[in-house]
Amino acid sequence: MRLELAIGLRYLRARQGERFVSLIAFISLGGVIIGTLALSVVLSVMSGFENDLRWRLLAFNPHVVVRLKSDRQAGALAGLAREIGRISGVEGVAPYISSQVMAAAVGIPGSPSYMSGGIARGVVTRGNSTLSELTRTLTSGSLDALGKPFSVVVGEEKQEREVKLPGVIMGDGLAAELGLRIGQPVTLISPAGFQTGDAIPRLKRYAIVGLFHSGMDEYDAALVFMRLDDARLLFRGDSQLEQGLQIQVNDLFKAPEIARRIAALSGPNFTVEDWTNTDQSLFSALQLEKTAYFLVLLLIVLVAAFNIIATLAMVVIERRKEIAILRAMGAKTRSIVAIFLLQGAMLGTVGSAMGVGTGFILSYLIDRYHLIHLPPQSFIVSVVPVELDPANFLLVAGAAIILCVLAALYPALQARSLSPVEVIRYE
Repeated sequence: MRLELAIGLRYLRARQGERFVSLIAFISLGGVIIGTLALSVVLSVMSGFENDLRWRLLAFNPHVVVRLKSDRQAGALAGLAREIGRISGVEGVAPYISSQVMAAAVGIPGSPSYMSGGIARGVVTRGNSTLSELTRTLTSGSLDALGKPFSVVVGEEKQEREVKLPGVIMGDGLAAELGLRIGQPVTLISPAGFQTGDAIPRLKRYAIVGLFHSGMDEYDAALVFMRLDDARLLFRGDSQLEQGLQIQVNDLFKAPEIARRIAALSGPNFTVEDWTNTDQSLFSALQLEKTAYFLVLLLIVLVAAFNIIATLAMVVIERRKEIAILRAMGAKTRSIVAIFLLQGAMLGTVGSAMGVGTGFILSYLIDRYHLIHLPPQSFIVSVVPVELDPANFLLVAGAAIILCVLAALYPALQARSLSPVEVIRYE
């Protein structure tokens, strides 16, 4: 053991008549433990909320999307999709179309009882990896049902008959607003008829073959998924039609880099966006909030650091004679400084290890046993999500140790400035 470390450990132990100094040292240690514990748990919870929100958004939005600027370039999508599929890191490419619709439920035969606006999105159902996350939000039904006719009973002219309808999957919020359940018919109305000069809008009946729940009203109360060919028939001639390619990548954090490569490949007739651009303001706000929590809770550790300054300053006063004797015996000033810096580092390391370790255990228990519940009507989740990211715990421990070492700097410089001759003369 180095001489400086051995002396530092000895100085932290109380002698007869120095119990007060030891008590303050334990209080400082407790402050570091509480601060790092709180900081570790809060960062784990904030990271959990961020990851949960990211997953919910990416369940309905692709990692990268390529949009056509003009319908005249629609024929180039197939060739572009093949070229994008050869890019390293791209997991899947699939075409899509999307437009606004009105959804209507039929109550009394022949008359609509409920109507609501929404967004219909036509997608490829088979082998489409861009929809892999959507399956996790389904509360009933499956994506495979989109490509199969579904038998439903409809009422026409006060008579009921069984018909086969193409299937759609919609958010449970939209279905509840229309008063519909899975297996019932719904009518989707496209504004394309008005845009082409027809007297009536274009409409078609579908069967609800699946419901999803994301916890986000933006999707649950408006979004409808349908087969790509069915969507093309419904939106034929729609000037507001959005079409393009949905792209799934292996590593979602490499999506911006892949989007830049796709933009260079596709040319000026296409618009390329990745998921970080689509919801940039939301994730920026979350990151800012996470940083604010980190800085605020770091003040707890800062308070403990001030206690460390007081503790080591009193150690300098109490150990003036020992420090003077060490200097007289030939100890260098950097050794005296190292003694007190090591004391601060020891308090920071022990406090951080205990606080971060306890924070990890507590975060694990919250995640494993769902200890904290939330009202689902107010939050998008019913339990507090937790992300056990090692980087968060290392960040907390590192910040606490650095603060404790900096806190020990002033007492260390104070000890270095002691004159052995003056101390021995008057002590």
